[in-house]
Amino acid sequence: MTAYTVVVAYREAMLAEGIAAALSRCPGVVPVGTATTPTETIRMGGRADAVAIDVELPGADRAASALRRLGVRVVFLGPAGSNDGSVQVSTGARAASLASALNPGLAAQPHRTAPLTRREREVLGLTAQGLAGKQVARQLGISHKTVERHKTKIFSKLAVPNAAAAVGLYLSSHGGGEAP
Repeated sequence: MTAYTVVVAYREAMLAEGIAAALSRCPGVVPVGTATTPTETIRMGGRADAVAIDVELPGADRAASALRRLGVRVVFLGPAGSNDGSVQVSTGARAASLASALNPGLAAQPHRTAPLTRREREVLGLTAQGLAGKQVARQLGISHKTVERHKTKIFSKLAVPNAAAAVGLYLSSHGGGEAP
């Protein structure tokens, strides 16, 4: 699966950051920035594969047109039905729906995760608690390099780009509330 780099453009910075954080837990998308103006959106989005733009961001249509000319996939965020034929996702939808719209290859691939070993679950659990690699190594009595090898295998098995996405995916697919 090819991961798409994504910029989130929203009129409120905190909401843009929240949407980007939610997307970081979805395999196949890697948020690389947030923007709150059309100028920022074009500048940052021109280096990304896809951009999610708030339909109510002043200048959103102008930014979308400029990005499309650069070959960037544009997905509008807003209330359902305010669509002119563009790709649009309701702000009431789940992050996975937005991720699928941003990276159309995701919809074609059913989401499966390979089983993690006991040690990989331990490493992921300690990572979910916020421990750094060296702290995980100390806690488990293994080397930092071994922890990094386990993380690499975890990311590969879960088809995710980073630890935040691995933790989010594993927790969502195993009932939520507790670390693995």
